[in-house]
Amino acid sequence: MKNKTMKKLLLFVLYIICIQVNSQIQVSTLTSTFKGSGGVTIDNNGIVYIGDFGDFLSGPDTDGIPNNVMQLDTDLNLSILANDFTGASGNEFDSNGVLYQADIRDNAVYSIVGGSRVLFSSTGLVLPVGIAFDSNDNLFVCNCGNNTIRKITPGGVSTLFSSGSGLLGCPNGMTIDEDDNLYIVNFSNPFIVKIEPDGTVTNIGSTTAGNGHIDYDQNTKNLYIASFGGNQLFYLNIETLNSGLMAGTGVAGNLDGPALSATFSAPNGIAVSKTGDSIYVNSSATLNNSNLNPQYVRLLSNVLSVLSTDDYEIPISKVKAYPNPAADILTLESNALSSMENLSVTLLDMKGRVVKKVKELEISGQKLINIDVSKLTAGIYFYSINENVNSLHTGKFIKN
Repeated sequence: MKNKTMKKLLLFVLYIICIQVNSQIQVSTLTSTFKGSGGVTIDNNGIVYIGDFGDFLSGPDTDGIPNNVMQLDTDLNLSILANDFTGASGNEFDSNGVLYQADIRDNAVYSIVGGSRVLFSSTGLVLPVGIAFDSNDNLFVCNCGNNTIRKITPGGVSTLFSSGSGLLGCPNGMTIDEDDNLYIVNFSNPFIVKIEPDGTVTNIGSTTAGNGHIDYDQNTKNLYIASFGGNQLFYLNIETLNSGLMAGTGVAGNLDGPALSATFSAPNGIAVSKTGDSIYVNSSATLNNSNLNPQYVRLLSNVLSVLSTDDYEIPISKVKAYPNPAADILTLESNALSSMENLSVTLLDMKGRVVKKVKELEISGQKLINIDVSKLTAGIYFYSINENVNSLHTGKFIKN
């Protein structure tokens, strides 16, 4: 009983913190309903592309109509870019601006040239979904059907890249950072998996349910994840590994408004704008995870109003908090603290109440902050390191 109560209190505090962070992000619906249940991506001109996976999660479409890849221009005009797909899932651009589209029911990846699909590769592909290009235009593909990642060279040579060390369960969404690290989310489990260029596989986080797609924003170093099974959106910072709820109550719906009171239904595709200030998601109008179409395109705006770019000009690396549990002094260590100004630390208890605020911190030569916690009662607390009004890092510690 005690552990259940503690878990509820922790979730409550995390919810309060999320409300404070996400209250300025707004969700709005951009389109009327259309068929577009697959992946979502965006080009350098702000045009959004949406694949149509089909009407149903399992099995072929029964209407006999080929599925399209749609495009939504900056004036919110929706039109067909290409057709003849049987299950348009993940999509991405290569360095030449050519859009590639995975087709899960064809077990193939196509390029789209002049409005027509052109077969790129089908070798070794088993229910392909998410795709991503590295800096050399090698294409990586999520094989949902056999829990592997495939690598295809620009010349079309297809090889097994990774089996995911047991962490892949219908790998669904994929994105890549500027160092060619792959980030993958699974449809069958909530893991967020990193695969380095040398093939090293690690689990760096999780959401709360099976996931759709994932996208990376170089401006903030954030990953954004659409939780198909959880009806929510999450983020994870690849440098600090801080993560949390971005938007959605978890109840299926398409209610607009502030991020944490808005609702989504089986969100699948997700794409962040090149500026990092806008996120586009498709959301089912049926409120049923099995019957996917029709869909809406939803927009999260003002993302950088709370994820200030100033916070990332001098990225704060993962903070070490020790000793933990702490008796008298809690030490916070990071490689970036000594280069920052106007730092403060706020301590909160399990009910979200501020119990201590320390301003005008003096940072030692070892880049340490020492906080006197001797007068706190025993229990679990949160700390927040702030620069001016911006929160740089939030963590948890135990006072004994």
